Amino acid sequence: MKGDCKNLCADDDTCSNAQSKEHSDKGPRREGEVRILAELLEDSQQPFGIGHLDGRIGHVNRAFERLTGYSREELQAMDWTWALTPPEWQKTEQAKLAELCRTGEPVKYEKEYCRKDGSRVPVELLAHLKKDDTGKPLYYYSFITDITDRKRADERIRHLSYFPQFNPNPIIETDYLGTVTFCNPATQKILESIGAGGDAGLFVPADLDDILRNWDRRSEATHFREVSIGTRAFRETIFLTPQFTVVRFYIHDITDIRQAEKALRENEERLRLFIEHAPAELAMFDRDMRYLSASRRWLSDYGLGDRDLRGECHYEVFPEIPEEWKEAHRRGLAGEELRAEGDRFERVDGSVQWIRWEIHPWYDSSDQVGGIVIFSEDITETKKAEERILQLNRELEQRVAESQLILDTSPIGLAITNDPEGAIIRGNPALEKLLGVPGGGELSKNAFNSARYRVLKDGKELPPSELPMQQAVRGEPVVGETLDIVREDGTRLNLYCSAATVRDKEGRPCGAVGAFMDITERKELENVVMKSQLDVYAILDNIPYRAWLKDTEGRYVKANWPFATACGCASPKEVIGKTDLDLWPAHMAEAFRADDQEVMESGQRKLVEEHIVENGGERWFETFKAPRFDQNGTVIGTTGISRDITERKRAAVALQAAHDDLERKVAERTWELATTLNDLRKESSDRIQALETLREQEQLLIHQGRLAAMGEMIGNIAHQWRQPLNTLGLIIQGLSMSEESGELTKEHLDERVNRAMQLIFHMSQTIDDFRNFFRPDKEKVRFEVKPVINNALSLIGENLQSLGIQVSFDCSRDLSINGYPNEFSQALLNILMNARDVLEERKVDGPRVMVRMIAESNRVVVTIADNAGGIDKEILGKVFDPYFTSKGPSKGTGLGLFIAKTIIEKNMDGTLTVRNTGEGAEFRIVI
Repeated sequence: MKGDCKNLCADDDTCSNAQSKEHSDKGPRREGEVRILAELLEDSQQPFGIGHLDGRIGHVNRAFERLTGYSREELQAMDWTWALTPPEWQKTEQAKLAELCRTGEPVKYEKEYCRKDGSRVPVELLAHLKKDDTGKPLYYYSFITDITDRKRADERIRHLSYFPQFNPNPIIETDYLGTVTFCNPATQKILESIGAGGDAGLFVPADLDDILRNWDRRSEATHFREVSIGTRAFRETIFLTPQFTVVRFYIHDITDIRQAEKALRENEERLRLFIEHAPAELAMFDRDMRYLSASRRWLSDYGLGDRDLRGECHYEVFPEIPEEWKEAHRRGLAGEELRAEGDRFERVDGSVQWIRWEIHPWYDSSDQVGGIVIFSEDITETKKAEERILQLNRELEQRVAESQLILDTSPIGLAITNDPEGAIIRGNPALEKLLGVPGGGELSKNAFNSARYRVLKDGKELPPSELPMQQAVRGEPVVGETLDIVREDGTRLNLYCSAATVRDKEGRPCGAVGAFMDITERKELENVVMKSQLDVYAILDNIPYRAWLKDTEGRYVKANWPFATACGCASPKEVIGKTDLDLWPAHMAEAFRADDQEVMESGQRKLVEEHIVENGGERWFETFKAPRFDQNGTVIGTTGISRDITERKRAAVALQAAHDDLERKVAERTWELATTLNDLRKESSDRIQALETLREQEQLLIHQGRLAAMGEMIGNIAHQWRQPLNTLGLIIQGLSMSEESGELTKEHLDERVNRAMQLIFHMSQTIDDFRNFFRPDKEKVRFEVKPVINNALSLIGENLQSLGIQVSFDCSRDLSINGYPNEFSQALLNILMNARDVLEERKVDGPRVMVRMIAESNRVVVTIADNAGGIDKEILGKVFDPYFTSKGPSKGTGLGLFIAKTIIEKNMDGTLTVRNTGEGAEFRIVI
């Protein structure tokens, strides 16, 4: 190429003179232009270089130095035409530069550069030619782009490109040498039908080299041709694209069409009959485009029914025919054969068909064109299928990108090799990080420049041939192997490794894939768990209670000395491996086994009380059982601790006897009071029965509830007054003593009087609260809820406090409702007293009553909850029934909750419900 541009002016007699004049007059100016251009591009990130026509390298920027690995001085001392360009690329470059010199237009082409380290880098050059004022070439200057990543992406797309396996038409792909690389099942079916076996090469044209040679390889190209195999005729569509280095053939069987054409030429009548019954869209026309015959398929596919078209004009049957089709008809009538592989045909009704058609003239007896025959095929579905294929290809590309993103972001190290020797292994960023290899570096220990990490198993370093990927390449898969990795910086890791063999279509190993997971922390955790297990065994051996561990089959795997002694064994070792049936009577063993099974199935702990007869005496044990889990959360057995509660049980029995005696005496007295109260209730009911309506009867029940609560309130008032009365007595006695001793001063007297007045005010306020509580409401009013709740709590607060019951009231802000405040307070008081009775009856540890007020959807919600364990499910639906009580006639009337529900729901248009929570019962008022 050095001489190509020189030869452009070799015949010019004035060339040497012009050149001399140019060097003398314009040389400094050109050098100045080059220097300015060099300064502008010196710090550019895109490589740039100037090459002289004689092969010398002129100015290059820093990016060009980094790309080739040579310094500027080294580059300027070499010939660019052979030192930087590999031999196989020199011919291509010469052709491109010749085109540049011939046209003067910039050219873009690809090649490779030989780097200083011996490697090659693929690049794309945009080359320009600098000329002088006379048009004589001076030098080339090029902008270079590193296309390494693009080449890798193209290669990946080529390997992952979608091939239409299930296309109903034959499709074949070959390489550029004409070797078949793939064919779909439809191709095999065609080959079998014509007796050609599996030789898909019959469809490859002999002039494929000429087709490829005439293709510019920059844009897609399509060629159409026909091929005959035996008695069959096929139309081939040859598709070329620069995206993939393959040739794709779409094949359509046109044997029937060709046979139909032959029959038309032989006999017009037979042709007409054939057309009518042909399984294709065929029609025969005269010179005026009037129908002579049409196939039934033509009528069917174009929606013409059973219409007789003979004599009708084609353009009247189809007024929507486009002008370009009419022109094709005219050309056919002139003796030309035409075809189209896919035209859009928009019908009058707005529907769209895609039509593949052919036009063939037919000749009369005088060898003149008598008309045309049109063969058409509705390929709408095929067109849609092709569009779907293109869509699927786009989706595949998207999935490839997504898969690559998953690989790049996966926390598990992944590796792949397509090398049968396993000398080239690539991994995702996670694996490179695990092995301490730079990004994009070689991971194989079997490579020329092998990675510097070390692999150990049981403390011994493994040779490269015994590593998981190398084993898998040989066809020896590796599953779940644990190896130690020592990185170059000395970091040591435990890896869980698996590798699988990749095989070719003949089943031979051709590569491998592997997965590697860092289990260093898990190994450390297993060691901690093992130490913890030893600690647990030490605890079991030293606690004073009976303790043991069982597996899922009920066999003992660990027991301490107290348990072994109780079983009659000489040591805990004699217990190991035995079951409850080996140690205890059958009925006890079955009960123990049932408890163990319940604990394992539920996954929950259980506290049971067991009654055992030992050495002729009865003993009771409190046993705590719980499931045992492994590190994956799987139940592997049970654990148990049992302590002797015989003495506590006996004390509880004695206490219960005393309690029952006390309860009997209290019941007797309560019965007397209840009888008196019932008499009073009956007398009051008889007095107002004839005067009150249903509302008055309900008010009576409310009033009776107040009377029933009056005794409670009097007791509360007495309790609240007892301390102030004692204090008043002390104040009065103190005044007398101070007077006798002469120490009574005015200040002392005033201070004592003020203290006494405060106590009297407190007692008076108590009376007012009590009086207001029992004053009936006459009409509905809007009242603030928070003060009413506080009033109810103050009436029963001292009583609850004396029983050790903690009361809490949660209210973020005050809310108001319409109703009867005193009746509402009475309903609250009935619920609070019910909670008090249950807490006192069940002897709850840390008894609590929680009152809460919130707003929900413009309604006020008040909840009263306790921690007494809840209401039995069997009676949960009866608690609001009148005269229903679970306390017995001596302890309750069964009206408290009934009255509360009547007040809330009938008098105040609200709702009162109850439910069991995790700790106890919760009453919910919504108004």
